[in-house]
Amino acid sequence: MFTALAGMYMAAKVHLMQAKANITKHQDYQVSETLYKNKVDKHDEKEKYEKSKLPESGYMTIEEYEDKARGLSRRAISSEILDKADMPQDKNYVYVPQYVFKLVKYNNPAGSPELSLPRRLQFDRQINAQGIVSGDFTKLIYPSVYYYAEGDCVSCDLFMIKLDPSLPDIEKVKKANVLNKEPDPLLSTPNNIDKKFVFRTLTPIDFSSDNTKLLVKEKIGYRHDGIWETDLWIYDFNTKKAKNLTSVREAIKYYWKNTENIELNDLRWDVYPMGFDANNDDRVILCAYAYTGENPKFLGTWSIDVNNENSKLESETGAGIPVAIVGYKLSTEHEVKPISELEFEAKQLKKEVKQEAKAKRAEQKMISNKQLIEYRRKINQMDMDTLIKVRERQKYLKSTKVKSNDGVTDNLGTPDNSNNDNEKE
Repeated sequence: MFTALAGMYMAAKVHLMQAKANITKHQDYQVSETLYKNKVDKHDEKEKYEKSKLPESGYMTIEEYEDKARGLSRRAISSEILDKADMPQDKNYVYVPQYVFKLVKYNNPAGSPELSLPRRLQFDRQINAQGIVSGDFTKLIYPSVYYYAEGDCVSCDLFMIKLDPSLPDIEKVKKANVLNKEPDPLLSTPNNIDKKFVFRTLTPIDFSSDNTKLLVKEKIGYRHDGIWETDLWIYDFNTKKAKNLTSVREAIKYYWKNTENIELNDLRWDVYPMGFDANNDDRVILCAYAYTGENPKFLGTWSIDVNNENSKLESETGAGIPVAIVGYKLSTEHEVKPISELEFEAKQLKKEVKQEAKAKRAEQKMISNKQLIEYRRKINQMDMDTLIKVRERQKYLKSTKVKSNDGVTDNLGTPDNSNNDNEKE
């Protein structure tokens, strides 16, 4: 209260001085300049304050335009898009069937994850396939598939999205956005189109039990001939490096050449990775098949360590080999929420919307009050500074006891007394 009264008093004094300066013909030029500068500064500050209350428009200064045109980070852009992505809802609809989202095991049964190439890939030129969530719910890995019409070829990249730790597990996955992906892919296939109709895809199989390694299979094939070969990759999140497990294929060929004199190079055969060994995170379990007739021939269950050094035949029948199932995926399971639950959520949402609107109005009012207080403070400070300068100047003029009719002074701010010296002579 006292501050407001003091501000009003100083403003009245300054206004009185300005009115007196306009009426008085003979006025010291420094006093006039100070009063005029105060008037101009207050006018500019008033314009800034009134402009801050108006909605943003296209009319702005160069500095404001450059500030608005400054580039944003990928995270800022994604958050801005998510904030503006609220779709309008029809309030007349109370019950709209909604699927129940669940987190289910990704690699279940073991070795089942596959990557399909739908026909729409030829039109969209890029699709994002099903992702796998780590067992600790910290990251999501998904493949991006690209189509090249020039050679009718397909390539693939494997990207990672870090999940928000502050959300529940299901919400982490639902709100994972490709805009928040890591800029560099974990794995990439060659994207050359020198060989037509060739496709190369990457499919994540599963995480290790400690979530530090990821098993990936790379399929290489021909559009009109099927799959040629499946390669295994291990990506280590600690070292951020990938390793191709090629030695297991050589071990399988060597074994069947020596035991039954089967030359697998002359046949079509392939491996199917199942996952990590349930008893050893450093070994990967896979099965091998040869297509020698109507019924494929089982080539045994094999394992290889993550360093691509030790291949081992676990079983020729494929029974009793435990495989770890760690990763998760988001599934709807074709279930919908009951009507009573949706009606309750609708009532809660209505209350939350009202509370958010009320809080937003209160926040806007608080911001407006802060802007008004800051504006008045600046005006009062300007009047105080002006009053101090004027009084100091008046005190100086009174101490010199000189009254100049034209108010002309020298460069130092003191009256020019050259005429008085001539009169004395």
